[in-house]
Amino acid sequence: MICIIDCGTSWLEEIKTSVGKAGFRLKVVKMEECAGRGFCEFSGIIISGSPILLTDAGSQKYLDNLEFVKKAKIPVLGICFGHQVIGMLYGAKAHIGEMIDKNEQVRVLEENGLFAGIAKEAVFREEHREFIDLPQGFELLAKSQTCANEAMRHKTKKLYGTQFHPEASGESGKKVLKNFLNMCGEK
Repeated sequence: MICIIDCGTSWLEEIKTSVGKAGFRLKVVKMEECAGRGFCEFSGIIISGSPILLTDAGSQKYLDNLEFVKKAKIPVLGICFGHQVIGMLYGAKAHIGEMIDKNEQVRVLEENGLFAGIAKEAVFREEHREFIDLPQGFELLAKSQTCANEAMRHKTKKLYGTQFHPEASGESGKKVLKNFLNMCGEK
């Protein structure tokens, strides 16, 4: 079963549909319900996007709610806000810029499980005005003209992040989600 942590995304139904079509059962948990919660019944976790800006004062409470990620033994995929939170939990800095709300050409830098079967240049949906640098202990998987860290993975843990929204990115995005779900194993 996959846990989808809902951080306030407008694309929750798209994430749920992708998980269901891949044959996985799922449970949605609100971000506010994560602190101190166990996730042992799940084979993977997806942390959604959010309209929350992490560069605003008060962002520590969101990091505290999702602190469990540092101890997770199962695959975790952070999307947009989730990507930023994962990075910040490992020391990345969040930066604010102009709003990016478009399809963006993303360059895949390294063949890896998350991007298996995806062209080296692929189009993904962007909707953010914040981004993070690459945290220590992570490898850069993809970048674009508007974002230097479009995708990353931890070097030793099963932690992944995408700044773009695979759930809203057509066939390439569905493939990224399916690749992640395949890493989760048990359905």
